[in-house]
Amino acid sequence: MSTEKFDKAAKNWDGKSRRVILAEKISSAILKLPLTKEMDGMEYGCGTGLVGLAVAPSLLQLTTIDTSQGMLDVLQEKAGTLDNCTVHTLCANLLNDNYNKKHDIIFCAMTLHHIQDAEGVLKCFTELLNPGGYIAIADLVTEDGSFHGEDEEGIWHKGFDTEKLGALLQDHGMGNLNTDIIHSIVTEETGRSYPVFLLTGRKIS
Repeated sequence: MSTEKFDKAAKNWDGKSRRVILAEKISSAILKLPLTKEMDGMEYGCGTGLVGLAVAPSLLQLTTIDTSQGMLDVLQEKAGTLDNCTVHTLCANLLNDNYNKKHDIIFCAMTLHHIQDAEGVLKCFTELLNPGGYIAIADLVTEDGSFHGEDEEGIWHKGFDTEKLGALLQDHGMGNLNTDIIHSIVTEETGRSYPVFLLTGRKIS
């Protein structure tokens, strides 16, 4: 799905119960990390904030980044209705834009498969983490391409091998790596089940 299509889909994005349930599973899993109110967070590919707005209250502040301004507009509207919500939005692409703010936790949810240079983005994440900072990546386990279908644009990866992702993070100074299957998405069209993982780690160098 292109940025333009995400912009158009933004207003109705939260209307799909499958997305809301998945976001609840992912945010609940991220909240098991030892987060504190002194931590500065960043979510990449934040969409309408279904995950980020659930995690934000456990942090000092959260920067939410997406390439779709339409998604960010919906997130800002939602954040405006919450008390003591220190969430900042930014329309940017980490691979192309000069972003250098440091964070104590960086997370992304169901975003990585939309990014052609997934390794490049993971490298950016590790470079933007403070020493001892946490990373959390949620996405599909490797599948056969049937989850999105062959015709949907902007899908660069048919899920991920979590061991290979972990090895990439390890190469970029991450340790304490852990992977859990936190949910399975059952599609309405076929009734097939697609596992979703959360890979977490901590910056040790």
